[in-house]
Amino acid sequence: MLSQRMAKAYGLLGLNILPERSLRILNDSVALFNTQLAELTAFAPTPEIANTYSELAAVWKTYSDVLELAPSAKTGAQVQELNERVLRVAHQGTGEIEKFSGEPIGRLVNMSGRQRMLSQRAAKFYVFREWGMPKAVEADLAATRAEFKAALVTLRTDPQSTDEIKAQIAQAETQWLFFEAGLDAKRSRANTLGRQNVANSSERILQVFEQVTDMYERLATPAAPAQT
Repeated sequence: MLSQRMAKAYGLLGLNILPERSLRILNDSVALFNTQLAELTAFAPTPEIANTYSELAAVWKTYSDVLELAPSAKTGAQVQELNERVLRVAHQGTGEIEKFSGEPIGRLVNMSGRQRMLSQRAAKFYVFREWGMPKAVEADLAATRAEFKAALVTLRTDPQSTDEIKAQIAQAETQWLFFEAGLDAKRSRANTLGRQNVANSSERILQVFEQVTDMYERLATPAAPAQT
């Protein structure tokens, strides 16, 4: 998620959309990524996993160096490529740790957690499209939107979803309507309000799924036995 959120924030800075907030999101995401990468590297329980996080550290160094540069067409194209490499390696590490643990994190926890990444990924593709980056993003954006919407239905209708979770998902669906309206708006250099709406909606959806994922995690964690 952080790889996508940083790219989104960087693109928003390139468009001069909510610059103070976008810079704060970028800086906070960079700091959190550094902290979590250090924790994962220290934890790595096998040589295979250690190698993956060594690879992630290398590509992250290149990515973070570019993120420190002033946004331009050149740096935007670099960010557009590097965020995908960071996402790929980070996803590989997640799969390796899950395999090592031998305990699946839970289908609904995993799906809800992925929604966080997809919300930022869709916004990122929109932002780079608005920025006029040369690489085509329409197919990737369409695939991301389709996956997000399908997961919304699955989570809302799953029998394990509590009423409290369904209420949160309903909020996400409302925000998604605003989000998609912005995604579908015709591109315009003067479309500042539409771009702001996409930026704000993506953050609200992220916040909702942070809460939903936490709720699913609590359902998946057995309660501690009562003390006598």
